[in-house]
This record gives sequence, C-alpha cells and structure tokens, in this order.
Amino acid sequence: MGRNTKWVEGQPEESVELVARRALAARLGRLWHFLERAVQHEGREVEDVHQLRVFTRRSAAAMRIFEDWLPGRRGRWMHKQLKRIRKAAGEARDLDVLRTRWNEELAELPAGQSAILLEQVKRRRRRAQWPIEDAFHKLASKRFPRRARKLTKRIRYRGPAGGDCGDRLLCVARASLGELLTPYFKVAESTFADPVELHAFRIASKQVRYAMEVFAGAFDDSFRQQLYPLVADLQDRLGKINDHVTALTYLTAWHNETDADAVRQAIEAGMQVEQQALDESQREFLEWWSAEKREQLRNQFARYVPFDTPPTQAIEASA
Repeated sequence: MGRNTKWVEGQPEESVELVARRALAARLGRLWHFLERAVQHEGREVEDVHQLRVFTRRSAAAMRIFEDWLPGRRGRWMHKQLKRIRKAAGEARDLDVLRTRWNEELAELPAGQSAILLEQVKRRRRRAQWPIEDAFHKLASKRFPRRARKLTKRIRYRGPAGGDCGDRLLCVARASLGELLTPYFKVAESTFADPVELHAFRIASKQVRYAMEVFAGAFDDSFRQQLYPLVADLQDRLGKINDHVTALTYLTAWHNETDADAVRQAIEAGMQVEQQALDESQREFLEWWSAEKREQLRNQFARYVPFDTPPTQAIEASA
C-alpha cells in the first residue's frame, strides 16, 4: 500500500531505477487505498477524496518524471487510468472545498440565501460521488493493484543510449528539475493581469513541487526543510485564488440552470461574495509576489539545480 508520505527517500548516488520503483509503488498504493476509502467509508469522503486527488497527481507526476523507465504498454494503460480517476474525483473535491469554505464565509449573507447555496452544494455532491464509485468498481474488476505491482516490477531504463547521467539519482534530479524550472520562472515573470496566467503559474508550481518530493533524497536537508516550504507556500496562495475562480465557475453554471427566483438571487449574492474575495486575494498575492521574492526563490534553486533562464530585470525597473 505504501506509506502516507509525500517524500520519496533516496541517496544522491542511488540507482534511479530503485527510486522510481519506490516512488511509483508508494504513490499508486496510496492512490488505491484512498479510492477504496472514498467509496467504502461513508462520512469520511471529504478527506479521502482530497487524498485521492493528491496521490493521483503525485502518481502522474512520478510517471512523467520516470517516463524513460516505464514499460510502454503498461505505462500507457496506467496514464489513462490516472486521468480517469482525476476526472472522476474532480467535481466531488471542488464541491467539498466549496462546502467547507461556505460554511465559514457566507455568514454575511441572509440565512436563507446561505442555506440555499449550501443545499445546492449538498445535492450536487451526492451525484458527484457516483463517478468515483464507478471508477473504483471498474478498476477493481481490472485488478488495478496487481497491474500497479507489475508496472513497478518492470521499471528499467528505456531511454536514449549514452545519456550523461547514467543511473545516478543526483544527476537525473538536477536535469529533471532544470527542465521544469525554466518554464516555471518564465511564467513567474507574468503580469498576472488575467486569471489564466495565475492558473498557469499554479500548474507549473505544482509540477515543481511534486518533482521536489520525488527528488528530495538527492539533496541536503535544507532542500526539504527550507526550499520546499517556499514553493509550497507559493502554491497554497495560488490555490486560494483558484478556489474563488472555481466557485464562480460553478455559480455561473447553476445560475444558468435554474428559473427559481429565490435560488437565482442566492446564487447572485454568492457570486458577489466570491468576486470580491477573488479580487482581494489577487491583490494580496500581487503585493506579496514581488521581484525580490522571485529572485530569492531563483537563488535558492540555483544552489541545487542549473536551469536556463535569465535573471529578471524587474528589480531595477521597480527601483
């Protein structure tokens, strides 16, 4: 099943093949554990679905990182299942986040309107559970745990011959992180005038964060204890903005679906609350994400990983 941890342990000169097996076995094992719990443990769906989504993403990230080590047919099958699981759990997780936030953040609305909005979430959340159950039963019939074990047993290097890194974890970690950091810091230079840019930054930040969890063993303790929290904090701040964008997307769809005046008025009130919160969270983020913070993060990464991106000129421009 694997331990419930984000970290993949390793040593700088350890074999990448061994680390890849360790990473995929743990992540796919936890994914299946939480998929079972999300279906079978009524009353704990919120945390189980959350962890299911997280370990689905961690599994997908590890498979992208170790693409050259995966058996082709089994790897393609597993990639497809991870996409299906992530999609199946997506709406349920979104609604769980909405319900958790709205229980606290809709206090300013009249009681009747907040009750209508929470009922909208509750009703839709029951239906959103069905795709998760369907995914579980289909994957159980296909013996997902057995397929996952066979995949990890067949991990070996299949990439181009004559690579510079050989099978050393440290070299592969630097190369893989370097490939992610170049686009990461490029999008970090955006003006973020459009929520789409913030979303792209959030996705890039997730990819870097999940790769850091895989490769932490290749570096010293400060990589895990000092650098990783900076990336996690950045992603969390971007995640809060995305929560408001997601809420507005759902509210707009619900508004278009209903003809009931009371429901439409409640939804419009909710949209106003979410829009104000979105504007505020974006403003706070842009004040926090300064040119100095970008350079601090860039310099921290440069201690460990060479990556191809020129230093920003934003500091001189803002002086």
